[in-house]
Amino acid sequence: MTVTDSLPASGTFACRACGRPDPPLVLDLGEVPASDQFPRADEPGPDPTWPLTLHMCPSCLLVQLGPGRGAFPEPQLAVDSATALQHARTSVTEVLAAEGIGPGATVIELDSSHGASWLPRFLEAGLLEAPPDGRADLVVDVHHLMHGEDPNPVLAAHAARVAPGGRFVCEFFHVLPVVEQTLIDTIRHGHFVYLSVLAARPLLARHGLTVTRVQLVDVYGGSVRLTAARADEAPVVDPGVEEVLARERAAGLDRLETLEALGARGARAAREFRSHLELLRGEGRRVAGYGAPSKAPVLLALSGVGAGLLPYTVDLSPAKGGRRVPGAGVPIRSVQYLVDDRPEDVIVLTWDIVDEVAAQLARMSAGSGWQPRLWAPLPEPRELSLP
Repeated sequence: MTVTDSLPASGTFACRACGRPDPPLVLDLGEVPASDQFPRADEPGPDPTWPLTLHMCPSCLLVQLGPGRGAFPEPQLAVDSATALQHARTSVTEVLAAEGIGPGATVIELDSSHGASWLPRFLEAGLLEAPPDGRADLVVDVHHLMHGEDPNPVLAAHAARVAPGGRFVCEFFHVLPVVEQTLIDTIRHGHFVYLSVLAARPLLARHGLTVTRVQLVDVYGGSVRLTAARADEAPVVDPGVEEVLARERAAGLDRLETLEALGARGARAAREFRSHLELLRGEGRRVAGYGAPSKAPVLLALSGVGAGLLPYTVDLSPAKGGRRVPGAGVPIRSVQYLVDDRPEDVIVLTWDIVDEVAAQLARMSAGSGWQPRLWAPLPEPRELSLP
């Protein structure tokens, strides 16, 4: 693995959005392996770890990773889930309708390594792709912004791409469900900012963009699809923006203590996950995992779960076969291996697409007599059934 040197934990650390010195520490998750690096199963360990801390700026309310960074990200190993592909189709339809954009308009998309690009759907709808260094009627950022250590140059480039009368659409993880549902495994190296609309609005305003529309979407555990327009055009702002801002304030996203409380709840969720696996082992039940998402190394590290409690997990991505979850040492196998092995309990680590997983396993096990119990570890360990 190629890594960079981490910055020292002490010393001046400036807010990634507004530059305020030393935004307060609100959450310390300790030493955690890189979430997007899955070593070969036979690669000697131990796997490297890096500090994973969360800070909140009291000036601009941005929740963000602390100083330093872990490993450089590896090439994308995941495959697009059916849930993500359907979300792309739905998002494109809704964006075009809401913004009144039709065939012949130009589009620039910058998406993240999560996959499920929206661009093919825009082109199917008759939009024309513009070069990334040009200008377009619609500029789209699909979970790309959070991967920049400094969001300001990313947004400055986006703002420059928006043609007169154009729109900027950005989808990102929403910190609200992270707080409300204790989605502790969403926090990971490589995702440098955790946005609320409270924090996104002044950040976009700094680059001449006004938030005009906000839509909460149920993807990746909870995200926001935000639309902005050029501020110098005095755009109309949808009333739904204030409704989401009010909900965020009611949840305490404008207060440091709200994020500080997340740590205690996250530690409890990790303990409950481990205790659940220990209970299954004590009952003599055979257990396996489903999925090797980027959130898995965080959850397993915080829970202290290794191959002793979770002998293996499986993943649809052929590129992850023969690898292991970093830190935990849990080997990754094919989904067919799971069906052939027929464990009694399956822990769905890709809990954000648990309905899709349940449907897939139901199809693959049809007529075999295998009826495993499915468990989702978050927001709390809960049992599910095959459809």
